[in-house]
Amino acid sequence: MDDTLAEEQKATARAALEREGRGFAEEIGLGRTNNPASLFGLLVAAVLVAPRGEAAGPARAAHEVTNRWHTASDLAAASAQDVAKELGAAVEGFDRDDGDDSASDDAGTLIALAAAVSDSWGGDLRRLRDEAGQDPEAERRFLTDLPGVDDAAVDVFLREVQVLWPEIAPFADARALRAAAALGLGETAEDLGRYGGGPEKIGRLAGALARIEVEGSHDEVRRAAAEA
Repeated sequence: MDDTLAEEQKATARAALEREGRGFAEEIGLGRTNNPASLFGLLVAAVLVAPRGEAAGPARAAHEVTNRWHTASDLAAASAQDVAKELGAAVEGFDRDDGDDSASDDAGTLIALAAAVSDSWGGDLRRLRDEAGQDPEAERRFLTDLPGVDDAAVDVFLREVQVLWPEIAPFADARALRAAAALGLGETAEDLGRYGGGPEKIGRLAGALARIEVEGSHDEVRRAAAEA
């Protein structure tokens, strides 16, 4: 690779991290900690934000739900009405484009998810990881067996949790890779590993790129890199 091009790519990666490096989870107050409450909170957030482009509103809703019901067992015992009310309060008009009552639907999904995590894994996704033998494909299979968890939600969850579960790294979801390609940073998760820092850096860079793709802020990142 040409040295000049390599330096430009490094500057772009730094600009992306400086702009969005916390990722959506940290931005809404969901810490990346390898404990049952934090891991379940990340999964709830992934289920809510994945189908909605990781917009700020659903991310806030995820924060409100996990802030009130800290664990899977807490949420499993909640009433659908209370959860729907929390979702609706966090995001006015928390509805799908087709006009269905998304708050009620999502409340039922989240309660079913919480019950399944409690019943199958004692509320602790670390037990899922152990049962999967820390094999990423097995982890994905177990996750997609849970209510409301499709491949898009798993992609968001794995992107965030690779900081804690290094066997997943390097991992980048489709949104992150579209931004990476547009910014000249490569086309695969392995390409993102060129910018150093191990699983934590890759996870943060992938999260930053996904947010850039959602916001359409590619030009801002390019300008910041050029001015650095």
